[in-house]
Amino acid sequence: EIPLGPADPILGLNDMFNKDTDGRKINLGVGAYRDDDGKPWVLPSVRAAERKILDSNINKEYLGIAGLSPFVNLSLKFAYGDDSVDLAEGRIAGVQTLSGTGACRLAGEFFNRFGISANNTIYQPNPTWGNHIPIFKNAGMDVKQYAYYNKETIGLDFE
Repeated sequence: EIPLGPADPILGLNDMFNKDTDGRKINLGVGAYRDDDGKPWVLPSVRAAERKILDSNINKEYLGIAGLSPFVNLSLKFAYGDDSVDLAEGRIAGVQTLSGTGACRLAGEFFNRFGISANNTIYQPNPTWGNHIPIFKNAGMDVKQYAYYNKETIGLDFE
C-alpha cells in the first residue's frame, strides 16, 4: 500500500473556495488571474507569446538533459542581468526543469550528491509550500527553517 502524501494547505484553499457557495467570495489563493466571474483570465501578452511559438513552427524534438540552451541562457541573463560578472565568468549555471517542484527535487539531489551544502543542510522559509520540506528530505537533505513572516503584525519577522 502506498500512503498519500500530506495535503498542501495552500492548494487546499482552492478546494475550500470551490466548495463555498457564498456569491461574494474572492479567490486569493495560488492560481491564475481571474475575471469578474472568477474564471481564469489569460493575459493578452501570454496569448501573443503562445501565438508566436505556434507560428514559429518549431519541432518537437527531445531537448538535451539541461533543457533548451537559448531559453536557459536568456533566463539567466534575465535573472542576473546582462552585465553580470558571475555569468560572464561562467560561475552560474542553470537547467530547465518541468516545474518548481521538479526544480526543487533536482536541486536537492544535486546538492546532496555533490556535497554543495555545509552538513548537507538546506534552509527554507517558514512558512513554505507544503511539498518543499518532503521534497528536500526525500532527496537526502537536512531541512532547517527560518522565520520571515510574523502572523501577528502581518509583516516581516525582524526578530
